[in-house]
Amino acid sequence: MRLRKLWACVGAVAVVGLAYSTLRGAAPSGPAPDDALYEIRNYHFDPANFDAFSVWATGDYIAYLREHLDVVGYWINTDISSEVQGADQDELGSANITWIIRWDSKAQRDERLPQVLGSDEWRAIFSSVPGGFESYRRLESKFARSLY
Repeated sequence: MRLRKLWACVGAVAVVGLAYSTLRGAAPSGPAPDDALYEIRNYHFDPANFDAFSVWATGDYIAYLREHLDVVGYWINTDISSEVQGADQDELGSANITWIIRWDSKAQRDERLPQVLGSDEWRAIFSSVPGGFESYRRLESKFARSLY
């Protein structure tokens, strides 16, 4: 009986030690870095038209973008306030629409995006954006590469 308890303790110590060493030496989880270029598009859309935009965007707008571009995701703000640290924001505040497109290169983006956003089909879809183009108070694009 005593020997059985001893082996149980030894086994428990071994399992805990193995788990600890595995966790300590484990590489960060997540996908491996890739060579893609990610375009992160942030829009400051007029809050007066934002609810209508949210409904409108779920129709042909997002479907068209996903069909013609490698859209990683498309997000709109919730009614939860942004948390901001550091310097004060300007009068527009935080962007309320964000979407990300994956590209092979900046050259691919500079060639393909004008084609997609310049098509007759896109113009027809975009012509009904709530509040018109003026509802886009600021559009920002930044380009990033994946680190992990």
